[in-house]
Amino acid sequence: MASTGKCQYCGSTISSEDQKCPSCGAPNPNYVEPTERQIFLPKTIEELKEYCAQRGMPLLRMRFFIGEDFREPKAFGIYREGDEFIVYKNKSDGSRAIRYRGPDEKYAVNELFLKLLDECHNRGIYPDGAPSKGSGNTKKGGKGALRFVLIYLAFVVAFSSVMCGISRLRHKNDGYYQFDDSTVYYHYGDNWYYTYTDNDAGYWYPGDAPVSEYQDYSIGTDYESDWGISNFQDSSTYEALQESNSSSSSDYDSWDSGGTDWDSDW
Repeated sequence: MASTGKCQYCGSTISSEDQKCPSCGAPNPNYVEPTERQIFLPKTIEELKEYCAQRGMPLLRMRFFIGEDFREPKAFGIYREGDEFIVYKNKSDGSRAIRYRGPDEKYAVNELFLKLLDECHNRGIYPDGAPSKGSGNTKKGGKGALRFVLIYLAFVVAFSSVMCGISRLRHKNDGYYQFDDSTVYYHYGDNWYYTYTDNDAGYWYPGDAPVSEYQDYSIGTDYESDWGISNFQDSSTYEALQESNSSSSSDYDSWDSGGTDWDSDW
């Protein structure tokens, strides 16, 4: 999606798709090559899921639930119900505002997609390929930039080795735990998620374990179908966590859902 601004030489309106100013012919420092502009617009729920997955978006942290009728507060989402598609926002008080309800999947997906981009842009993230602030200087200082990249890559390799070791320690207690008859918890890294034995929808909600010494309550690391719950590793919650962990970009690392206006209708 193209962005517009002012030519720094003549002040005329100029688009990120213009290599040169259409008025004075000056080079556009914010020009984005067509291959860099992600002009693909998802038209279905599945295409929107793929769009987000390809960009490593941590949807759970971002509070976007694609293909889910998620009922907890502070959430944007879209799902299908019969022949209708529902786009919604769950406010901070738990009430729901319906943005769209109707048979047009393309329109419904576009409504949520535009909101997703808006939330990203408000945080200085441009998954659609629009130039971020200061991108006009990327061609200057080529040798210095190359030297920085090489040093950065070396740092990344060393850092990744250390992080792999830390990750193994963080996940050593991953598995299923049960503290009562109706609730099953899953420990993943530093976080807990829970579901109910009568929850047919199979949702896993973020939460805390009811006790600090939890090791004695383990019921196993591998899923058993006779537990009466859904497999955590088949859930959308786990899928979103994997998307977040596999992302090669750090753009979303500091995402704070508190930056969203959860009290408005949209």
